[in-house]
Amino acid sequence: MRTINLTEEKLDLETIIKLASKEPIMLLTPDGREFVLAEADDFDSEVAALRSSPAFQRFLDDRSRSSRHISLDDIEAEIDRDLAAQRKP
Repeated sequence: MRTINLTEEKLDLETIIKLASKEPIMLLTPDGREFVLAEADDFDSEVAALRSSPAFQRFLDDRSRSSRHISLDDIEAEIDRDLAAQRKP
């Protein structure tokens, strides 16, 4: 999996899609969000490749050690607030 930091690399969507056609891409946005882009038709083979990828396993290990966690209750409460706000005129 290739990681592209969009703060450091200014790539257009066409270039990113070309890269993702070769391997899954992790996009890091300037505000710290992370997105994974992979070709949909290759999903099963990508899952197999990621399972055997030491780099991806290190990524998962790093993520699991992260102190930034949100509980399911907090997520549900946020969704409820958002839905309630949408219903108000």
